[in-house]
Amino acid sequence: MRKMTARVSGSIFQCCVPLASMVDRLEVISIFNFTSTTHTEVCNITLKDGMSIQNLKSDFITDLIIIGNEGRNYTCLTKGNISDEISKFIGQFDLKLEYPIIFDGTTCQFGVIGSPEELNNILKTAKEIGWGFEILSLQKYNPLDLNALSKLTKKQKEILLQAYDNGYFDHPRKINAEQLARKIGIHKTTLLDHLHKAEKQLIRNIIGEKN
Repeated sequence: MRKMTARVSGSIFQCCVPLASMVDRLEVISIFNFTSTTHTEVCNITLKDGMSIQNLKSDFITDLIIIGNEGRNYTCLTKGNISDEISKFIGQFDLKLEYPIIFDGTTCQFGVIGSPEELNNILKTAKEIGWGFEILSLQKYNPLDLNALSKLTKKQKEILLQAYDNGYFDHPRKINAEQLARKIGIHKTTLLDHLHKAEKQLIRNIIGEKN
């Protein structure tokens, strides 16, 4: 397996045009859920002067929860939709993305894991649809435990995602703990225990990474 770090530009950014006018930088530091149509992740976001974090909501970012804030810099759990063009591209491959994924308004830098053949196919297809790909590095893949969610158990991740998707963290909440526990099929006290431990570990990991 190889890790390719690349910088991409072109029509891929049409879905992010409104976002680019509001942020100086958006860095995905942990991927929580990623499919061909939706994404959920932890991001470090630096806003442009005069912008509000709530203004970022769009098709690309439909929901966000603020985890930390210092001036124009925010750490958020975000959720959103992927544009049709990008969705079609992703659907052709079993993409294994490696964070950080960095948007700076005109380009996106990211890492992708795959065999040499898989990576060549990704480059070929991207070129055919007009995306500019600049390969920054290509190396053997040695996974590092840098994921802010890496120390959560599988059950904690599942429950945290269920809670987020069902509006447990919304204000006001769309579902309470008892309703969520019933929907998942576990006891309320078990649910709250998993959520408390997951939230505490998530924040500890993120603070540790930022330091």
